Amino acid sequence: MSQPTVETTQPVDLYREVHKGLRRSLFAVTEAAGALGESDAPSTAEFVDRFGELDMMLTTHHGHEDAGELVRLIGVHCAPLVGKIEEAHEQLTEAFAALRESVVRVAAGSGDVDALYDGLVRFTTDYLTHMAVEEHQVMPALQQHASADELMSITMAIRTSVPPPDMVVFLKYMLPAMNPAERAAMLGGMKAGAPPEIFEMFWSAATDCLGEADLSDVASRIGV
Repeated sequence: MSQPTVETTQPVDLYREVHKGLRRSLFAVTEAAGALGESDAPSTAEFVDRFGELDMMLTTHHGHEDAGELVRLIGVHCAPLVGKIEEAHEQLTEAFAALRESVVRVAAGSGDVDALYDGLVRFTTDYLTHMAVEEHQVMPALQQHASADELMSITMAIRTSVPPPDMVVFLKYMLPAMNPAERAAMLGGMKAGAPPEIFEMFWSAATDCLGEADLSDVASRIGV
Protein backbone atom coordinates (compact mmCIF):
# COMPACT_ATOMS: atom_id res chain seq x y z
CA MET A 1 0.00 0.00 0.00
CA SER A 2 1.30 3.44 -0.89
CA GLN A 3 2.05 5.86 1.93
CA PRO A 4 0.00 9.02 2.37
CA THR A 5 1.44 12.35 1.30
CA VAL A 6 -0.91 14.72 3.11
CA GLU A 7 -0.09 18.42 2.99
CA THR A 8 0.10 19.91 6.51
CA THR A 9 1.75 23.30 5.92
CA GLN A 10 -1.38 25.46 5.96
CA PRO A 11 -2.33 27.37 9.15
CA VAL A 12 -5.08 25.75 11.19
CA ASP A 13 -8.44 27.24 10.16
CA LEU A 14 -11.47 26.37 12.28
CA TYR A 15 -14.01 27.73 9.82
CA ARG A 16 -12.91 27.38 6.21
CA GLU A 17 -13.69 23.74 5.49
CA VAL A 18 -16.95 23.41 7.40
CA HIS A 19 -18.15 26.72 5.97
CA LYS A 20 -17.50 25.40 2.46
CA GLY A 21 -19.86 22.54 3.23
CA LEU A 22 -22.46 24.80 4.82
CA ARG A 23 -22.43 27.10 1.79
CA ARG A 24 -22.92 24.13 -0.52
CA SER A 25 -25.85 22.88 1.57
CA LEU A 26 -27.42 26.34 1.86
CA PHE A 27 -27.19 26.89 -1.89
CA ALA A 28 -28.62 23.43 -2.65
CA VAL A 29 -31.55 23.83 -0.26
CA THR A 30 -32.33 27.33 -1.52
CA GLU A 31 -32.21 26.18 -5.15
CA ALA A 32 -34.44 23.21 -4.35
CA ALA A 33 -36.96 25.46 -2.59
CA GLY A 34 -37.13 27.68 -5.66
CA ALA A 35 -38.07 24.68 -7.81
CA LEU A 36 -40.83 23.36 -5.53
CA GLY A 37 -44.37 23.15 -6.86
CA GLU A 38 -47.49 23.49 -4.75
CA SER A 39 -48.51 19.83 -5.20
CA ASP A 40 -45.26 18.03 -6.03
CA ALA A 41 -45.13 15.44 -3.24
CA PRO A 42 -41.95 13.59 -4.34
CA SER A 43 -39.96 16.80 -4.73
CA THR A 44 -41.31 18.11 -1.43
CA ALA A 45 -40.28 14.93 0.41
CA GLU A 46 -36.79 15.15 -1.09
CA PHE A 47 -36.59 18.81 -0.12
CA VAL A 48 -37.63 18.07 3.47
CA ASP A 49 -34.85 15.48 3.74
CA ARG A 50 -32.30 17.94 2.35
CA PHE A 51 -33.50 20.67 4.69
CA GLY A 52 -33.18 18.22 7.59
CA GLU A 53 -29.54 17.67 6.71
CA LEU A 54 -28.93 21.42 6.67
CA ASP A 55 -30.75 21.74 9.99
CA MET A 56 -28.52 19.11 11.61
CA MET A 57 -25.36 20.70 10.22
CA LEU A 58 -26.24 24.22 11.35
CA THR A 59 -27.40 23.08 14.79
CA THR A 60 -24.24 21.04 15.31
CA HIS A 61 -22.00 23.81 14.02
CA HIS A 62 -23.60 26.43 16.26
CA GLY A 63 -23.21 24.11 19.23
CA HIS A 64 -19.49 23.92 18.52
CA GLU A 65 -19.18 27.69 18.10
CA ASP A 66 -21.09 28.58 21.26
CA ALA A 67 -19.34 26.34 23.77
CA GLY A 68 -15.97 25.25 25.07
CA GLU A 69 -12.46 26.40 24.30
CA LEU A 70 -13.36 28.22 21.10
CA VAL A 71 -15.61 30.64 22.98
CA ARG A 72 -12.85 31.26 25.51
CA LEU A 73 -10.27 32.00 22.81
CA ILE A 74 -12.61 34.35 20.97
CA GLY A 75 -13.30 36.17 24.24
CA VAL A 76 -9.58 36.56 24.88
CA HIS A 77 -8.34 37.39 21.38
CA CYS A 78 -11.39 38.86 19.62
CA ALA A 79 -13.20 40.63 22.46
CA PRO A 80 -14.54 43.51 20.30
CA LEU A 81 -16.32 40.97 18.08
CA VAL A 82 -17.99 38.92 20.81
CA GLY A 83 -21.19 40.97 20.95
CA LYS A 84 -21.50 41.04 17.17
CA ILE A 85 -21.07 37.26 16.94
CA GLU A 86 -23.53 36.53 19.73
CA GLU A 87 -26.15 38.84 18.22
CA ALA A 88 -25.74 37.22 14.80
CA HIS A 89 -26.09 33.75 16.27
CA GLU A 90 -29.29 34.73 18.08
CA GLN A 91 -30.80 36.35 14.99
CA LEU A 92 -29.86 33.45 12.72
CA THR A 93 -31.22 30.91 15.19
CA GLU A 94 -34.56 32.73 15.31
CA ALA A 95 -34.70 33.05 11.53
CA PHE A 96 -33.96 29.38 11.02
CA ALA A 97 -36.64 28.41 13.54
CA ALA A 98 -39.13 30.32 11.39
CA LEU A 99 -37.89 28.44 8.34
CA ARG A 100 -38.46 25.13 10.12
CA GLU A 101 -42.08 26.12 10.69
CA SER A 102 -42.44 27.07 7.01
CA VAL A 103 -41.03 23.70 5.95
CA VAL A 104 -43.49 21.87 8.21
CA ARG A 105 -46.39 23.75 6.62
CA VAL A 106 -45.14 23.07 3.09
CA ALA A 107 -44.67 19.39 3.89
CA ALA A 108 -48.26 19.27 5.19
CA GLY A 109 -49.54 20.84 1.98
CA SER A 110 -50.63 24.08 3.61
CA GLY A 111 -47.52 26.21 3.19
CA ASP A 112 -46.45 28.89 0.75
CA VAL A 113 -43.51 27.64 -1.32
CA ASP A 114 -42.72 31.13 -2.62
CA ALA A 115 -42.55 32.53 0.92
CA LEU A 116 -40.31 29.61 1.94
CA TYR A 117 -37.96 30.31 -0.94
CA ASP A 118 -37.82 34.03 -0.13
CA GLY A 119 -37.10 33.23 3.52
CA LEU A 120 -34.27 30.90 2.56
CA VAL A 121 -32.78 33.55 0.29
CA ARG A 122 -32.79 36.08 3.13
CA PHE A 123 -31.37 33.57 5.60
CA THR A 124 -28.64 32.46 3.21
CA THR A 125 -27.65 36.07 2.52
CA ASP A 126 -27.41 36.83 6.24
CA TYR A 127 -25.55 33.61 6.97
CA LEU A 128 -22.98 34.29 4.25
CA THR A 129 -22.32 37.68 5.83
CA HIS A 130 -21.89 36.10 9.26
CA MET A 131 -19.50 33.44 7.96
CA ALA A 132 -17.41 36.14 6.31
CA VAL A 133 -16.97 37.86 9.68
CA GLU A 134 -15.79 34.62 11.25
CA GLU A 135 -13.44 33.79 8.37
CA HIS A 136 -11.94 37.22 7.76
CA GLN A 137 -11.99 38.84 11.21
CA VAL A 138 -12.17 36.15 13.90
CA MET A 139 -9.93 33.50 12.35
CA PRO A 140 -7.00 35.81 11.46
CA ALA A 141 -6.99 37.10 15.05
CA LEU A 142 -6.98 33.57 16.43
CA GLN A 143 -4.21 32.52 14.07
CA GLN A 144 -2.13 35.52 15.14
CA HIS A 145 -2.58 35.17 18.91
CA ALA A 146 -3.43 31.52 19.66
CA SER A 147 -1.00 28.67 19.12
CA ALA A 148 -1.37 26.13 16.33
CA ASP A 149 -1.60 23.43 19.00
CA GLU A 150 -4.54 25.21 20.65
CA LEU A 151 -6.36 25.55 17.36
CA MET A 152 -5.67 21.96 16.31
CA SER A 153 -6.87 20.72 19.70
CA ILE A 154 -10.18 22.53 19.13
CA THR A 155 -10.42 21.12 15.60
CA MET A 156 -9.93 17.56 16.78
CA ALA A 157 -12.31 17.98 19.72
CA ILE A 158 -15.01 19.21 17.34
CA ARG A 159 -14.51 16.43 14.79
CA THR A 160 -14.44 13.63 17.35
CA SER A 161 -17.58 14.96 19.05
CA VAL A 162 -19.68 14.50 15.88
CA PRO A 163 -21.39 11.08 15.73
CA PRO A 164 -20.20 9.14 12.66
CA PRO A 165 -23.61 9.14 10.91
CA ASP A 166 -23.77 12.93 11.26
CA MET A 167 -20.17 13.25 10.07
CA VAL A 168 -21.15 11.32 6.96
CA VAL A 169 -23.70 14.06 6.21
CA PHE A 170 -21.10 16.77 6.76
CA LEU A 171 -18.71 14.97 4.40
CA LYS A 172 -21.42 14.70 1.76
CA TYR A 173 -21.43 18.48 1.47
CA MET A 174 -17.89 19.36 2.55
CA LEU A 175 -15.79 17.05 0.38
CA PRO A 176 -17.06 18.19 -3.04
CA ALA A 177 -16.60 21.82 -1.93
CA MET A 178 -13.04 21.32 -0.65
CA ASN A 179 -9.84 21.45 -2.67
CA PRO A 180 -7.66 18.33 -3.13
CA ALA A 181 -5.24 19.20 -0.33
CA GLU A 182 -8.07 19.85 2.13
CA ARG A 183 -9.76 16.55 1.25
CA ALA A 184 -6.51 14.68 1.72
CA ALA A 185 -5.79 16.32 5.07
CA MET A 186 -9.27 15.58 6.41
CA LEU A 187 -9.65 12.03 5.14
CA GLY A 188 -6.00 11.24 5.86
CA GLY A 189 -6.48 12.32 9.46
CA MET A 190 -9.62 10.22 9.70
CA LYS A 191 -7.82 7.22 8.26
CA ALA A 192 -5.04 7.60 10.82
CA GLY A 193 -7.24 8.26 13.83
CA ALA A 194 -10.58 6.49 13.39
CA PRO A 195 -11.26 2.78 13.88
CA PRO A 196 -11.22 0.95 10.53
CA GLU A 197 -14.98 0.36 10.50
CA ILE A 198 -15.66 4.05 11.14
CA PHE A 199 -13.20 5.18 8.48
CA GLU A 200 -14.97 2.81 6.09
CA MET A 201 -18.17 4.83 6.66
CA PHE A 202 -16.31 8.04 5.89
CA TRP A 203 -14.63 6.59 2.80
CA SER A 204 -17.99 5.31 1.58
CA ALA A 205 -19.32 8.86 1.91
CA ALA A 206 -16.39 10.11 -0.17
CA THR A 207 -17.10 7.43 -2.78
CA ASP A 208 -20.73 8.54 -2.99
CA CYS A 209 -20.13 12.28 -3.30
CA LEU A 210 -16.87 12.63 -5.27
CA GLY A 211 -16.32 12.07 -8.95
CA GLU A 212 -13.96 9.37 -10.15
CA ALA A 213 -11.01 11.70 -10.74
CA ASP A 214 -11.32 13.45 -7.35
CA LEU A 215 -11.75 10.14 -5.53
CA SER A 216 -8.70 8.66 -7.25
CA ASP A 217 -6.66 11.74 -6.37
CA VAL A 218 -7.48 11.62 -2.66
CA ALA A 219 -7.01 7.84 -2.56
CA SER A 220 -3.49 8.20 -3.93
CA ARG A 221 -2.67 10.99 -1.49
CA ILE A 222 -3.74 9.09 1.64
CA GLY A 223 -2.88 5.56 0.60
CA VAL A 224 -6.29 3.95 0.24
